[in-house]
Amino acid sequence: MPVRAGRHLSPWVETMSPPDLGSTAFRDVPADVVVIGAGITGITAALLLQRAGLRVVVVEAEQVGRSVTTASTVKVTFGHKTLYSTIEQGLGLDAAAAYAQANVAGFGQLLDLARSLSTDCMLEHGHPHIIYAEREDEVEQIQKEADVAQRIGLPVSLGHEAPVPFPVAAAVTFENQAHFHPGRYLAALAETFVREGGTVIEGVRARDVDEDGGVCQVDTTAGCLSAAHVVVATQYPFLDRGGQFAQLSARRSYGIAGVLPDGVPAGMTINVGSPTHSTRSATLGGEKLLIVVGEGHEVGHVTDSAERWVRLEQWAQERFGVTEFRNHWSAQETSTPDHVPFVGFIAPGSHRIYTATGYDGWGMTNGTAAAILIRDLIVGEHNPWAATFDARRAETSLPGKGFTKHNLHVAKTWVKDRVGGAPTGSLQDLRAGDAAVLDVSGERTAAYRGDQGELHMVSAVCTHMGCDVAWNDGEKSWDCPCHGSRFNYDGAVLHGPATSPLLPRSPE
Repeated sequence: MPVRAGRHLSPWVETMSPPDLGSTAFRDVPADVVVIGAGITGITAALLLQRAGLRVVVVEAEQVGRSVTTASTVKVTFGHKTLYSTIEQGLGLDAAAAYAQANVAGFGQLLDLARSLSTDCMLEHGHPHIIYAEREDEVEQIQKEADVAQRIGLPVSLGHEAPVPFPVAAAVTFENQAHFHPGRYLAALAETFVREGGTVIEGVRARDVDEDGGVCQVDTTAGCLSAAHVVVATQYPFLDRGGQFAQLSARRSYGIAGVLPDGVPAGMTINVGSPTHSTRSATLGGEKLLIVVGEGHEVGHVTDSAERWVRLEQWAQERFGVTEFRNHWSAQETSTPDHVPFVGFIAPGSHRIYTATGYDGWGMTNGTAAAILIRDLIVGEHNPWAATFDARRAETSLPGKGFTKHNLHVAKTWVKDRVGGAPTGSLQDLRAGDAAVLDVSGERTAAYRGDQGELHMVSAVCTHMGCDVAWNDGEKSWDCPCHGSRFNYDGAVLHGPATSPLLPRSPE
């Protein structure tokens, strides 16, 4: 049986070079738009807005190319598992058609941008993307997806074959889709943006935005920036206004890359069953690799996350004969209750702050479509899918079952953390590599003992909304089960919506 092996980073990060952006130090430069977040939505929106004649500054908490964009399977496709039939059932055929229209536009825009870049981002167009069912009781899902996709005019076909080395019961095929290298694409987009006059600031985290007085003031860890408009492209919005944070659900998914044996078929596929296994192949470093992403779970709800990589490796070995593994990594994705992204003005009454989130794991086309929509809103152009994607519906629409279930869980978690009694155990019980939430001098404390026996202690209370964090053993992080914030073992923010670190704690 395989064991978790290979380097703990995605193959896309490993095989990209840092973009040449000149100085990325903080500076207060004149701007019409500040874009917060340098993933595919942020960088694409920045470039499109700049080409529309606006002065744009991008602020990134980490580095360009280290976002969720470079941690996925990376398929450029508008075939999104069974989302068309899911959206049609919940919102109607018009909404499913609007979702299709947006993603077809995002698909086309991404291809146009990729072909215009001076860097080889390994774009390959013309590959089919197949959604398949392995069991007979899953076939109806495939048939429904094919039916809705055909009714809204998408080029799909229904059959019983998929480019995998095992039989399938049914499959829906989206022809002429694509894949590429997301790290090289994102780096080249950022370089193009800077070369054409844009500004990128790295290593600076935005903490708040004030839009009173006709100009937005962006408070960051390095100072303040001013602009007429602000785009929050941080995957999970760190601003609590608008209600998006309360409706989004955050999930972790896991990826592996292993050497694909000669002659074994491995196309762009995804199954409709559970657990999810999303696949594609890529030639990197002279080797043809099988990429598999799946085994997802809600953030903060699983402690033994390292087991997820083992399961993926076992599946890759059993189904594709992979025995050599090169990489393992993870990513975070968000979804909305109705499975349509929140894109547009962040809240009713807000006319200068925009957000984009909730791509349900399909960020390449959704993220690019979101950038198009935000560009259109800022420059005042009509956009045909704006009403369907409108981010303000998070606050104005009646909550559905998904919203109620998610927030009931959040409320129960918050209450349990406060009335469930003090955590049991002591610091002395922690062995090297162990972590636990403990009561230390009357304070709920997240404690981790490193491999060399060193003790790391921080507050267990998430700085976003006050829920207790939970340990993630695979990534040595403290994850919040309420809204998906993540912190490293020393408390630094890894993933929002939290913007402040966990407070340090001292031993008794």
